[in-house]
Amino acid sequence: MVGRQHPFTSPLGCGTAILAVAVIGIITFFFGGTLYSPGPLSAVQDRGTSLKGFKSHAEFENQCELCHTPFKGIEAARCESCHANIAQQRSAAGGFHGKLKVNEVSRCAACHPDHRGAAFNPLDITNFDHARVGFSLAKHLRNYDNTLIECKSCHNTQNFSFVSTSCADCHAKKDKVFMVDHAAAFGAKCLTCHDGADKMRGFDHAKVKFALDGKHKTVTCAQCHKADVDPKSVATQCQACHVEPKAHGGMFGTDCAACHTTAGWTPAKMDGKSFDHAKTGFVLTSHQKNFDGSAFTCKNCHTGSDFKFTQQTCVDCHGKQNASFMTPHIQKYGSDCQSCHDGSGTMKNFDHSKTTFVLDGKHATTECVKCHVNNKFKGTPKTCVSCHADPKVHAGLFGTQCDSCHTTKAWTPAQLKNHRFPLNHGTRVDSTCKTCHTTTYTQYTCYGCHEHTQANIERKHREERVNMADLPNCVKCHPTGKEKG
Repeated sequence: MVGRQHPFTSPLGCGTAILAVAVIGIITFFFGGTLYSPGPLSAVQDRGTSLKGFKSHAEFENQCELCHTPFKGIEAARCESCHANIAQQRSAAGGFHGKLKVNEVSRCAACHPDHRGAAFNPLDITNFDHARVGFSLAKHLRNYDNTLIECKSCHNTQNFSFVSTSCADCHAKKDKVFMVDHAAAFGAKCLTCHDGADKMRGFDHAKVKFALDGKHKTVTCAQCHKADVDPKSVATQCQACHVEPKAHGGMFGTDCAACHTTAGWTPAKMDGKSFDHAKTGFVLTSHQKNFDGSAFTCKNCHTGSDFKFTQQTCVDCHGKQNASFMTPHIQKYGSDCQSCHDGSGTMKNFDHSKTTFVLDGKHATTECVKCHVNNKFKGTPKTCVSCHADPKVHAGLFGTQCDSCHTTKAWTPAQLKNHRFPLNHGTRVDSTCKTCHTTTYTQYTCYGCHEHTQANIERKHREERVNMADLPNCVKCHPTGKEKG
């Protein structure tokens, strides 16, 4: 029996195969990949936007290579060659696509399928989970008037991007006063604090890593939270808000809680107990600044690593400022400075009344340095004029014996002990100086109380045969203030 050829290798089979390939090639050449298409591409136009000359996928239906890579399928890079804005979101990690995981954003067709007919919309987001962009719509389903919130309320641009001012525009219609104050405090970047789930309502700060107690309770949110800082990134260290006092001088580090509590910056605590320097027997009233004006710090006195104090520090510091005073001072009183000085600017247990100048009245509250300038004690002037300038109102009239009229209780009112004209003239109480001495104490006038019409005065005094030249000098004829004598 003569053997038969295999149909695939027979002349007829080979010819048929070649013809079939040629037909497929011709169809592919003229009609692209239509032969292999699983269905028509979408003809839906996205707001009429043209990308690389195409307004819809249907316009390049026969150019499969624009989306498909041989043996790989649809690749994100090919989609992004037209949709460049998506590529920008991915590279900048912004927008919705920039927040997706790499394996998610690279599978475009998983969310935007096609080949489902000309009327199919690849951008249909009916089942889109908005929380994936970082903002839930749980509290944004309806407007204040109970109407449904549409996408375009927030995404009203041509490329459907989010308009940041849409939040403020909408909420301001409900409560403009609140929104103006809120924006001033926290800025206009609403998404920095708000995620749409309304987690800020009834927010309990105690449930986060930084509880608000003590003085922190009254601090406004805006004092710590800034518009450009994510709430989770707000610094919680003390030094982020509190500047280190100059008095510390870098001595105690940044563990503020070791000495301070939120109940109040002062009093500080040392070894768990409230610390007040005055209780050490030495107050810091006169030790706020150094001689050069710089802030006085703990290190100025507590120079050792063990924080101990030696009185030689007093001698060294004050000796640099005034060696000519300190040298004889130490020789006479010794170097036990705190036996006399308590830091208040006064001498410890010093009784000024035992000196030749008693401090009473207003003088009792005068600081030592007001009289003892540059630590000068011996030879300090004791006369009033050495401190009190002669007032212009009686300049050069009464001499320098101020205590003739004034006391240490107060400079005014003065007590005029030797006044020839009765001060209670016309009244039951003494008149004030200004009643008669309107300008200076060397001039006086009676016309502040008495008739001073020139014609009437001259007429009446002519009747009494008074010399008109003596008319202004009332006291010459009325030394006691009375009409006669």
